[in-house]
Amino acid sequence: MKIFALTFLIAMMICTTTFAEEIHPPTISVSGEGTVEAQPDRATISVGVVTQEKNPSAVQSSNARAASSVINSIVALGIERRNISTGNYSFNPVYRHTDNGKRILEGYEATNSVTIIVDDLSLVGKIIDAALSHGANRVNSLNFGLRDKAAYQDQALRLAVLDAKRKAEVAAAALGKSIVSVRSVSINSSNVSAPRNYKMAAAAMEDAAVEYDTPIESGTLTCSANVHVEFEISR
Repeated sequence: MKIFALTFLIAMMICTTTFAEEIHPPTISVSGEGTVEAQPDRATISVGVVTQEKNPSAVQSSNARAASSVINSIVALGIERRNISTGNYSFNPVYRHTDNGKRILEGYEATNSVTIIVDDLSLVGKIIDAALSHGANRVNSLNFGLRDKAAYQDQALRLAVLDAKRKAEVAAAALGKSIVSVRSVSINSSNVSAPRNYKMAAAAMEDAAVEYDTPIESGTLTCSANVHVEFEISR
């Protein structure tokens, strides 16, 4: 009876091990990265008109005149009005603080931010110059982008998956195995990034001399994707 029980136990252990291997086949998990460089074909510019006056109606009036002048100067460059919008408008009292802690009303300040979207990048410098010479006194931001961003992101994603597959094949071959199938795929990130100097350049433009053409270099954008893939390998 004891021999039979031992034989049965060994048989059950062998079956359990085989069953576990069938349920949980060996796998390799790898991460893949893909990057694509693209030439930007769209720019978004934000310029600001900031005015200060002693009374509310005067500051609103002067700000409206300056903002209208800025918009008209941009339209004169061939930019359609549907590509020009108000990004932000604010109106606030301006106080002066005395040495004894008192607040004295100095006047009022109005800020109107105008956003321009342009697909002809050769006009970016001209737009900034026109805005600064017709009432704008701030360049809030300058961002370059892509009209068909999805196409470049898809390409970066394909490269990331191929990178993961290549790594898995190298690892499997080193183990004397081969790729059998894909168990799972997860996309960790997919984005488009621009060089950091855009914001620095935008800040520098605030003091640009408007009698000169402001030089703008768009550079290149980087589209990147990151994936994690789990492959089943042969036993």
